[in-house]
Amino acid sequence: MKFAWVLILFVLAGCGQAGNAPTAATPPASNANADLEKVLSDVNQQWLCAGPYRKTYKDCVEFRSKYWVDQFFEVIPSGELLNKEEMVATQTSRIPSNPDPRTGPYPDAFQLRAVYGDFAMATDHTNFMTADKSGRVSFTSNSKVLRLFIKENGVWRPAAAGLVPIIAPTGPVPPSVHSTAPRKSPDEQLEKELAEIDRAWMDSSDMNKRVAYVSKMFADQWFEILGWDPTANPTKASTVEVLSRYAKANTVPGVVADQFQLQAVFGDVALASDRRTRTWKNDQGQMVKTPHRSLLVFVKQNGEWRSAGASLTPIMAP
Repeated sequence: MKFAWVLILFVLAGCGQAGNAPTAATPPASNANADLEKVLSDVNQQWLCAGPYRKTYKDCVEFRSKYWVDQFFEVIPSGELLNKEEMVATQTSRIPSNPDPRTGPYPDAFQLRAVYGDFAMATDHTNFMTADKSGRVSFTSNSKVLRLFIKENGVWRPAAAGLVPIIAPTGPVPPSVHSTAPRKSPDEQLEKELAEIDRAWMDSSDMNKRVAYVSKMFADQWFEILGWDPTANPTKASTVEVLSRYAKANTVPGVVADQFQLQAVFGDVALASDRRTRTWKNDQGQMVKTPHRSLLVFVKQNGEWRSAGASLTPIMAP
């Protein structure tokens, strides 16, 4: 099945505010991180040129080009991964169209999920307002977003994001601008090490072994946004429980991983991506394969790299 998209590309994250976005409940932050959650929620609004940081589309693109860290990348709702250069080029290419300032992202339900020194992981629900051919604007889609932040020179800045659609958009898929330069790993040896960690738990057919590996390899605050169930909130405990049920039933989850790539390194934090293909049975009883582009977070604790979380965005057909 081919998915259609809105004319205003999500990656553009057009600037401006209008109307009232659909709301989602925000779980309270822990007392220890309540102040930081407020700081990062403000950073998030600046990132999206939302709320009090409303700008013209052109000014917003120029602001982001300086606000994002150099290693910034994003998995957009189509499942494409764009680095900072590609994000800026794609957004810049849309400036001549002069998007309606009311269109764009309206973030809601921001929640700080985990903090590792100068690195923080959060989620939000981002609603997208778009304009139809007649110029009428309305909310047309929604994504649950993994938002990552790094503190550099005393300032918190956006490091990466993974957008997982909840409400599917409509309209033609606008093209993204992709770099023709060959990809270069930020750390080839670390990429090999983390790729093996990723492979080890995903490829194990011994489910009891996989449960033990995950229990050790996942950080305590691990969480994930699933492409096939984005409103769920899998944690380390719930995921171990699910895998334990597979082990008791002597079955293996139908998800395989490949195309691992290290995208960014911030000291004891590493960000990567891979492709995860899920095999499942639809309502007609047919076996279906759906690929997802993941954003993977690893943290080094006590000298060992551990998985801290992930988002899985369905890779949509053009």
